[in-house]
Amino acid sequence: MKQSLRYLVSAAVAMAALFAGWRVVGQMQAERHASSDPAQALRWRPADPTALLALAERQLAEGDAAAARATATRLLGHEPLQGQAFRVLAAASERDGDEARTLQLYRIAARRAPRDQAPRAWLARYFLRRGDYPQALVQIDALLRVAPRRADKIHPALVQLAQDPKFAQALAQSLRDDPPWRAGVLAALRHPKTGNPLAAGQVMQALQDKGGLSADEYSRWLDSLIAQGRWGEAYARWAGTAVKPNGRLPLLYNGDFAQEPSEAGFDWRRRRVPGVLMEFEPGKEVGSRIVHLQFLGRRVPNAGLEQALMLAPGRYRLLLRARARALRSEMGLQWRIACAGPARVVGRSEVVQGSFDWMDVDMEFTVPPAGCPGQWLRLENPVPSGAGQQVAGDLWLTGFRLKQKPE
Repeated sequence: MKQSLRYLVSAAVAMAALFAGWRVVGQMQAERHASSDPAQALRWRPADPTALLALAERQLAEGDAAAARATATRLLGHEPLQGQAFRVLAAASERDGDEARTLQLYRIAARRAPRDQAPRAWLARYFLRRGDYPQALVQIDALLRVAPRRADKIHPALVQLAQDPKFAQALAQSLRDDPPWRAGVLAALRHPKTGNPLAAGQVMQALQDKGGLSADEYSRWLDSLIAQGRWGEAYARWAGTAVKPNGRLPLLYNGDFAQEPSEAGFDWRRRRVPGVLMEFEPGKEVGSRIVHLQFLGRRVPNAGLEQALMLAPGRYRLLLRARARALRSEMGLQWRIACAGPARVVGRSEVVQGSFDWMDVDMEFTVPPAGCPGQWLRLENPVPSGAGQQVAGDLWLTGFRLKQKPE
């Protein structure tokens, strides 16, 4: 009796092991064929979710919407929360022309499978066609978060869409929330070759109006306009926000450095140059300041102090105050005014070097009627390159004024 019982137990264990092994083999075969041959995978494991989804997608691709719907429904019977099955049902409904049902199913698919890109892309196109730009951008935002590699195609599309003022406003509102794709879109808008001036202007202005444009982004925007040769637009946008101490903008802005240079537009810019230290000191007049440049005996092509100008054709005179102490270089330093266009350099000051107390420095120049849409004022080393560019000593500057001379 005991021997028979042991035999039955052993047989049951063997059968259980055989059944478990067969299930493992079936699962392995189903996994092996789930994507390449879903029908065969389902013969091994009839409820395999990967195989059911692959079969439904294949049926849909072959144009059999009814079979795809049946397979997706079968999948949901085993896994009710399977979001990708709702995407197949949505596509099948679209084939049938049921727009309301299609929209409903794609929305469910996006909620159930938030990382599935197809529902997001469909919903984005749907809302774009209907002019519901805020809803479209919700989907685009989600798409760019789960698939940032798609930015190469989506960003140019956003640039083109932003030519529509309504879309530009909606895009600016989305950018205010600082999504991870914000910097990329702003760079695409500003790009000198592939960007769009109209779109960039509308989005940047909307951001600025909403208080969502940082100082750095504002500066980059103006610089992009200047780089594109659109000096008039850059100046107009900068002038609208620049502080006007006496109610008007001088030809050379912030000449006494009373305000901290904004590094943007047509204000002073301080470039980092190895071998040059720059700091501000109080001036004699109330509110004025002096810029102190200390040169450390290294090769210096320029002092790192410059300003963009927007001067109409005509004759001008630049005046400033300077003081130096043991300022040594092969040819001294000089102020240079160069056109952004083909006219190139239009004015050079006398060189400054050595040691001297406060004195006036002036220069006269002429802006030609053509080839000079904008100008750059820079303190430069006239030595082109090499060891002769070494500069040492101290230079103090203030009281910049620019006057137009009568013809």
